[in-house]
Amino acid sequence: MTSAKEAFEPEGGVRIARHLHKLLGERQSGHGRKHDIPREVVRYGLAVAFVAAAICLTLALEAAGLKVFLFAFYAAVVASAWIGTGPGGLSVILSVVAVQYFFTPPAWGFEVLPEDVPFMSAFIVCAVMSLAWSAQRKRAERALEQARDSLEMTVEQRTAELLNANATLKVEVAERQAAEEELRRSETLLAQGQKLSRTASWTLQPANGEMRWSAELFDMLGLDRAAAIPSFRLFKDRVHPDDRPRFDAALAVAIEGSANFSCEVRIVATDGSTKHVHALGEVNANAIRGKEVIGTVMDLTERKRTEQALHDAEADLARTMRLATVAELAASIAHEINQPLAAIVVNGSACLRSLARRPAAVVDAREAASCIVADGTRAGEVITRIRGLLSKQGPQHIPLDINRVIGDVLDLSRGTIERQGVAVHAELAGSLPPALGDPVELQQVLVNLVTNASEAMMEVTDRPRILTIRSGIDEGQFVLIAVEDTGIGLDPAEVDRIFDSFYTTKPDGIGVGLSISRSIIEAHGGQLSASPIAPHGACFRFTVPVANGGSADL
Repeated sequence: MTSAKEAFEPEGGVRIARHLHKLLGERQSGHGRKHDIPREVVRYGLAVAFVAAAICLTLALEAAGLKVFLFAFYAAVVASAWIGTGPGGLSVILSVVAVQYFFTPPAWGFEVLPEDVPFMSAFIVCAVMSLAWSAQRKRAERALEQARDSLEMTVEQRTAELLNANATLKVEVAERQAAEEELRRSETLLAQGQKLSRTASWTLQPANGEMRWSAELFDMLGLDRAAAIPSFRLFKDRVHPDDRPRFDAALAVAIEGSANFSCEVRIVATDGSTKHVHALGEVNANAIRGKEVIGTVMDLTERKRTEQALHDAEADLARTMRLATVAELAASIAHEINQPLAAIVVNGSACLRSLARRPAAVVDAREAASCIVADGTRAGEVITRIRGLLSKQGPQHIPLDINRVIGDVLDLSRGTIERQGVAVHAELAGSLPPALGDPVELQQVLVNLVTNASEAMMEVTDRPRILTIRSGIDEGQFVLIAVEDTGIGLDPAEVDRIFDSFYTTKPDGIGVGLSISRSIIEAHGGQLSASPIAPHGACFRFTVPVANGGSADL
């Protein structure tokens, strides 16, 4: 409750007006629709009520002997002005009329005496000032409330924006952490993949020699990752001196033509070990940084060792096959040696008989001695061929007469061929150019083909067993040798498989003869193929390159 003293002060009127204004707003919002009272009527009615209350209060106080006079009217003006400027103005007018009528002599009348003019003027000025002060304070408070509401709204909006930004930032941080984790995982997988595959990656700026490479290349070069600084000079210093010109040339051509390059070189690690690597790269043109080379280095050392071990194993297997071939041809070898030995004995006896005559038949003895020398030479050649088949020396590609090699093989295989009842037809082209190859290995291939052809005709009884060997020129660049038989032939479905290792159609075969033969011919730069012959038989053909130009027809 507001005390009587507070009601006479302007601040008390402001507080009363605030309460009434709040109640008025509540009634308007809560019961306006029910009673349907115009808001303006209520506001102006309150102004009238304030002035009436001021009149009653002032009269009551005067009757009680208290001389407070006009302060109640000032409070009514302030309270009315707080409700609105219109009600405040009405309150000023009513207050002036009430003061003039009730409290200015003569009382209970509107007559204004000259001596009361200053008093009334002062009252009017004070009432108007109270109205102006209250209205100004109302406007200031309303502006303050609006500013506060605007500030609260701005704060709420800014808080919402900050919350949204914080949520977005959290999402971005989570996404970035996930991306960084995925990047670390990818880098770990890449490093593990490079380590397992022995592959390193690198980039090169040709303009300044700046180079960056992965951790695997440090290990390949045997460098300390903490101490060594990657550079093109450091990498090139590790390339084997004999391979540097080839590497520089390949890289220069690629950079000049903005093309890819590929080069196999040897690198020398810090511990002195030599490694075989394969360098691959592509050149990218960048408008800002110029040309950049991006590439990889793959360690081929283990593969080279494996290939060399495989090559050595194939060489040992080929030698074993030669030993097996010699074992199979033991009868032929004995036949070849027995023939010149028997001739030597016969010619030796003839020589002795010629010398025992009186007079001695020197001419006949000389002729017999010449035959002995020829037969001894022939026996020595047979032994030389056998020694070549048994030797473990590496291949020697030299110019040779392929027809002579064929003749040697036929001589070596004559005993086996004759025992199996095979007729040999040799259709050798004349004036063949020298072939480039190893005579021992080519003998091994021919012996294998002749032996296979003879065995393919062992069960043939309804037709002649004929072995045909031909020689000639193929496209002017290769010497061609063909071995044909009239045996059981080849199944077309098996033609592509007969050269596979350990594939055989023989009950007691191991399936490596044709595989080794193809490896030998391909190592010579030629080809070995097979095809069936209608109506019976098979044909095996192989080529070796010529040592110089020549021409002949097969």
